[in-house]
Amino acid sequence: MIIEPDVRATAKDFGLTERFVRFAQAVVEAEGGGDHIIRAVQMSKPSVNTRDAALRVLCRSIVHRVCDYGVADDTGLDDFVDYFGGFWAPINVANDPHGLNKNWIPNVQKLLLTADA
Repeated sequence: MIIEPDVRATAKDFGLTERFVRFAQAVVEAEGGGDHIIRAVQMSKPSVNTRDAALRVLCRSIVHRVCDYGVADDTGLDDFVDYFGGFWAPINVANDPHGLNKNWIPNVQKLLLTADA
């Protein structure tokens, strides 16, 4: 997985360490890559209409969830991916009529494995 420059820059602006930069990129790719992150963010923030704004929402969400969850930089991310996915891509919600959110956690975990390889 190649970290896109705007993902890296935005993640670093929010003080995310390299492992969470990779996590941010995995989320972007799990949402379909490119500008698909905008539509994902618009599910909860309809006013977001640029990739830059969507990446800022994503990175701010990662920071908040890291603080809430209390993940340390030297621990595995699997449990955190499950935790974050419960907020970012919850299952059985009205805005997911086709049930695609059930694939989000496994997809992000798979992307992170390829990033670490």
